[in-house]
Amino acid sequence: MADEQLGLSEREKELRRWNTPWVYREFPKMLYLGRVTAGKVEIEQKVVASEQDEALALGLGWLPKPDDAHTRAEAVEAARGELAAERAWDDRRLSAKAQAEAAVIDQATLRHLPEIPEQPRRPRPPRPRRTARPVSPVSE
Repeated sequence: MADEQLGLSEREKELRRWNTPWVYREFPKMLYLGRVTAGKVEIEQKVVASEQDEALALGLGWLPKPDDAHTRAEAVEAARGELAAERAWDDRRLSAKAQAEAAVIDQATLRHLPEIPEQPRRPRPPRPRRTARPVSPVSE
């Protein structure tokens, strides 16, 4: 029966719309991603509307629980710190030229590099092929 036929006011129509039985719906769903900024973990939220959106977001690192996102962000930051310490230790053993090259690359990038990318080298020009010498006849 339509609401107009029942003679309901606008408020009663709205209450009737909100006072329906609860039904579980899988989507839309909230996903979470933890990011570390200024030493603090911030949790970002994203709403996905379908299974395809969810699969894409999960592939990009979004998680269904905020606690999991917080834990992963802390683990990633700890791994970055360990890589930084290992690189600092390894840099001590580099030659002066390699240390200067590493310093230039570090100044040019805004993020931590766990390894210094190898510089492309020019290939050597090919050596000319040896030509066979003509064999001189042996005189007897």
